[in-house]
Amino acid sequence: MRWFVDSSLTPAVADALIRHEHKAVPLPERSWKEIRGAQLDVITADGDWVAEALRGETGFNRSIIYLLVGPGEVEQDDAVDRLFTRFKRLVPGRLYTVTNSRVKVRQLRAKSHAASTK
Repeated sequence: MRWFVDSSLTPAVADALIRHEHKAVPLPERSWKEIRGAQLDVITADGDWVAEALRGETGFNRSIIYLLVGPGEVEQDDAVDRLFTRFKRLVPGRLYTVTNSRVKVRQLRAKSHAASTK
C-alpha cells in the first residue's frame, strides 16, 4: 500500500511502514482532494482531520490509520508494528484507530461520487 504520512507523525512511522513492505509518499500539501487523486491511504495523529473523514465530508474511501498514542505511552512506530501484526491486510473504507492498548476498526461514511468530486 502507498501511504500519505501526515506531518503530525514522527519520521519513524515512515520507517515502520517500509518495514511492513508499504511505501510512504510525500505530497506538497495535506489535502483530501490531492490524496484521493494520488490514490493514497492516510496515516495521521490529527483527530480533527480524521473527524472530517468520519463525517463523510471528504469523499475519501481508502484506509485511514489514526495513531492515538500519547507521549510516553507507546512509540508511534511500535503502534504501526502492532497494527500490521494484527491486520496483515487493511480494508479500504475503514478507520483503524490505534491506542496504547488496542486497535479499533470503524467503517468510514460513504459519500456519493458526485459529491466527492467537489
